[in-house]
Amino acid sequence: MSDDIHTPRSTGEIISDAVTALRSSFALIFTLAVPFCAVDLFLREVAQSFLMRVTPAIGDPQHANGDALLGSLPWCGAGVGFFTGSFFLQLLLSGAVIAVGDDLCRGRVPSVRRALAKLGERGAAIITTGLLFLVVVMLVGTVVAAVPMVLAGFVALSLGQPALIAVGAVVGVVGALSSFIVLTLRWSLYGPAVVVEERSFFGALGRSSELTAARGLPFFETPKFRLSVLFLVGMALSGVLQSLFLGPRLAMAVLTGWSLADGSFPGLAEMPVWFMVPFGLLEVITNAAVIPFSGLLLCFFAFDLRVRYEGISS
Repeated sequence: MSDDIHTPRSTGEIISDAVTALRSSFALIFTLAVPFCAVDLFLREVAQSFLMRVTPAIGDPQHANGDALLGSLPWCGAGVGFFTGSFFLQLLLSGAVIAVGDDLCRGRVPSVRRALAKLGERGAAIITTGLLFLVVVMLVGTVVAAVPMVLAGFVALSLGQPALIAVGAVVGVVGALSSFIVLTLRWSLYGPAVVVEERSFFGALGRSSELTAARGLPFFETPKFRLSVLFLVGMALSGVLQSLFLGPRLAMAVLTGWSLADGSFPGLAEMPVWFMVPFGLLEVITNAAVIPFSGLLLCFFAFDLRVRYEGISS
């Protein structure tokens, strides 16, 4: 961590601070993250295993019927449930990392015990607020996508111009993506608001909106643009991480008889034990070393906005 963290920081300096914090407190953050990443991998693999059972019911036109689809609903529900559990676990890990980052920003010595204690206090709030964020973003995106599609459908039927349906679909998709980006940049600092400032629900989303307000700044200096740069850095790191594991998994899947015609990509549970165990351990270790970086970025950026615009000094 830089000694002048309590002065306004550039976007590059925030990234540098996050790298420094991850390196200097690596043992603590890694120890904190490993259990979360291990359980998260388990939940995702179980979810994928359940969803693979749904593929035959919906992917084979000859056997797809009402009974088959109805019979696949429990598997689909279980898969979605486990994926939801994985999402909640990632929220909790982010909250714990934010607690560590807040200690570093305030000059306190972080500890696993303090981070878990903070998570015990604010864990329920960060899960419910994260779920609220997800539901609202998905709901808004669905409405924004559906309106032009429906309108285009009615106009196409009345004018006898089927091509208008495609135009409506394009407008709907672009609108949905735009709403997702705008709302994500507006509300994504709800994590620090929940953990550090003890806000919840719409209060946390509103606090994020306050921190990311444009304030009449030039576009490239606005909090939303700077936050988008931080997101791109995090996404690039995540993309590299995912590619490291996708290649070997794909190769092993093909060697064990999987093909694109089979539908869902097989999970670790469907692969040989000699591959599954070491590869799973490697994935947990890598995730625990890398994933906390995004939480540190959000924490340090939120702290910088408070220092920059609200005069927070400690």
